[in-house]
Amino acid sequence: MAIAMTLESFLSDNKVEYSLVKHRKTLSSLDSSASAHLPSSQVVKAVLLVNNDGDYLMAAVGSGRRLSVLKVSEQMGEAYHLADETELSTQFADCDKGAIPGLAEAYGIKMMLDKRLFDEEKVYLEAGDHRHLIEINHQQYTPLLSGTLLADIGGTPIGAPEFGDLEQA
Repeated sequence: MAIAMTLESFLSDNKVEYSLVKHRKTLSSLDSSASAHLPSSQVVKAVLLVNNDGDYLMAAVGSGRRLSVLKVSEQMGEAYHLADETELSTQFADCDKGAIPGLAEAYGIKMMLDKRLFDEEKVYLEAGDHRHLIEINHQQYTPLLSGTLLADIGGTPIGAPEFGDLEQA
C-alpha cells in the first residue's frame, strides 16, 4: 500500500493535486523527514488524542517538535491524553500502525494544527504506510483544513532538553 484508501478517496473527492515521495522504511515522522531529505518543519507528525468523554482530536506539529498535550488541553478547555493502540487501529484501520496521515477530516475527526505548519509553503503527510509521504502545496492543503483549530501546540524541538511540560508526545 502506498496510500491509505480513505486518504486517497478524500484527496480525489477534493480534487487535490499531490505527489508521492518514496523513502526507506521509517518508524517516525522525524526519521521520514531525514530519509526523504526534507525539512522537519514541513513533515507533519499527527497524534491522536482523546478526552474523558471519548471524543477524538488529531493534533499535528512539524516532525522536529514534540507535541505539547498540555497546550492542546489548555486550548480545548478540557484534558486530553494519547489514544491507545486499539483506538488508533480502529480510527485508522487502513493505515499501518503509527503511520497516521495528518488530514483528520478524511477520517471524520476534529483537528488542531500547530500554527507553524500553516506558514509552510508545502507540507508532507504520512500516506498511511512507512515508506511514502504525500507532498501537498499550501494552496491545496489550506482548503482541506476547514474547521481545523490553529494554535501554538508545539513543544520543545526534539533533541532539546525538556523543562516543565511533561505531557509531550
